[in-house]
Amino acid sequence: MNKRWLNRVYFLLMNIGLCSALFSSPLLAADQPSVDAIFAEIESGVAITPADLTQKIEYLKQQISADDTSHYFRLQSVLCWNHDPTDEKQRAKAIELANTHLASDKINQVSEIMTDIKLCRAWFYQHQGRVELALEEYNQVVGDAYQLESPKLIADARSVRGAMYSFQGNFAQALEDFITAQHLYDSLELEYWSLYNLAELATSYRRFGDPLTAIKYYQQLEEKFIELGDINSATGILSDMAIALEELGEYEQALEKYQRAHKYWTEQGSILGSSTIAVNMTGTLLKLNRIDEAKTYLAEASQSIKQDQEAFYSFMKLFEAQVHLMQGVPAQALIAIDDAKAAFSRVKNTRGMAQLLLLESQTFSTQQDWKQAFSSLEQYLVLHNELDAKLQSNRTTEMRTRFNTKRIETENERLVERQRIKEHELEIMRQNKLLQYAVLILAFIIILNISFFAFKQAQKSKLLEVLAMTDHLTQLPNRRHTYATGEKQFLVKPPSLAIILFDADNFKSVNDNYGHDIGDKALIELARISKAQMRKSDLVGRVGGEEFLIILPETTLEQATEIAERLVNSTAKSDLSDIAANFGMTISAGVAVQENDKSFSDLLQRADKALYQAKSEGRNRTVSNTGSTETETRQA
Repeated sequence: MNKRWLNRVYFLLMNIGLCSALFSSPLLAADQPSVDAIFAEIESGVAITPADLTQKIEYLKQQISADDTSHYFRLQSVLCWNHDPTDEKQRAKAIELANTHLASDKINQVSEIMTDIKLCRAWFYQHQGRVELALEEYNQVVGDAYQLESPKLIADARSVRGAMYSFQGNFAQALEDFITAQHLYDSLELEYWSLYNLAELATSYRRFGDPLTAIKYYQQLEEKFIELGDINSATGILSDMAIALEELGEYEQALEKYQRAHKYWTEQGSILGSSTIAVNMTGTLLKLNRIDEAKTYLAEASQSIKQDQEAFYSFMKLFEAQVHLMQGVPAQALIAIDDAKAAFSRVKNTRGMAQLLLLESQTFSTQQDWKQAFSSLEQYLVLHNELDAKLQSNRTTEMRTRFNTKRIETENERLVERQRIKEHELEIMRQNKLLQYAVLILAFIIILNISFFAFKQAQKSKLLEVLAMTDHLTQLPNRRHTYATGEKQFLVKPPSLAIILFDADNFKSVNDNYGHDIGDKALIELARISKAQMRKSDLVGRVGGEEFLIILPETTLEQATEIAERLVNSTAKSDLSDIAANFGMTISAGVAVQENDKSFSDLLQRADKALYQAKSEGRNRTVSNTGSTETETRQA
């Protein structure tokens, strides 16, 4: 389990965007050297205590006005990153702030700042446990960073994405990201960011099954952080080194390093820091069969580690189950196993899940529940074989990545060189302030006169076109767009179109009992759930109040029915407690595929009949219409 994230709280709070000198006003920079000095300190990655960082940010807010655009944009990145990722409310505020900025036309005019704020939002998505959404945004940010040719932004995005890949066990992708980021940080002479990235690279080698290489890096990093006076980071490295020693079977050495780290965080008054170390110490003590000591540290951890801190919560529950089993209380062990299983599943930690399934099998065996024990063991073997296969593939890719470092270095050198050219051009611009004023004013007048009306008309037409095709509440395609897409797909030869028509069960009672605001939130969530279940080629649209239509090109009846059933089950099992307490929702779905229908309207009518039948048979189910007789349809 990775403890680096605890120290990254201090580092990534300072990562304020990656606005290069190209987006800084050379005229204003000269007027506010103290402001630029603070930005330079924060952007360098040097460790700053939260209290000191807060004081610096307050000073920036007082000094920078909205008219000072270059500094104002950089400040928005600071404010986005300056939230505590360990606090659920703070995470939500960070995402809300990022969404506000990304919806701002003013921010969107500065591509590099906009991309950095996207990276900020993705990072907080990840800490919310929304890893798929985070990965999707990370990928987009990496692509945008290359388009912008911003070495610092590329390095930051690939380093953060690599950390998530590493935690999930995707070591090949993680190593490629980390190696690329490392070369860029070194080329840009960003010492602190280079060290933080190297720590993540070492952790990837440890997870990859090469703890000796990891320990070599950890020892270098610990010495360097101590030399820089960054004891927080040095202590974080100490706990990482303990994990690597534990994987080598050196449990006593690992325990000694854990105890040093635990003592430091306790003396610093960091309850969360000492609690996360206590979780790891519990695992080590159990391996040494020192159960009483393990229980003490487990009790300490349980006071602070909550369910939303899933990376540690999952292992804490795993160790809790192990303690119960070792003490002969298998029933209590199973309760803790269920909690751990849900957490591992949410963060997609395959390695932890495999370890948990093996413990679950042993627990069922203790209860002489051989059927369940065999089932858990069978699931463990499946995951174990997947991990072995993935490890073999990763080893091949890792070797290819290591031998491909020359290409990575060359590409990074080109990026850095282009960045230096840009900075040189900016310096020339700063030396010609008066000329720049004249050029900018003249250019503004010319562009304004030539482009104003055309630009406004184009923007208005584009906005109207989007509004005409989009449902304002769910942001899904609206009825007109959805039907138009269905008509178009219906004409594709050979016929292969399937559709799913579904709506929320008893939705009127939701509005009556909870109010229309909750009803709207329920529809938004239903839209999100359904869209997440579909392929890229599929289309989900809202065609009525609580009625939705899914267009499935090149899909058979069996496939469409399976998709519909999965959607029905996913909706019924979804946790909607964030919408309202004890709130739940089900849907009914009708499925039809293109057969002898003369038009898309006929196909839609058959899906509607199937939906009506699903409602009649009790709701929360799927019914398929094959275009046959009623008896045949019911049998199908």
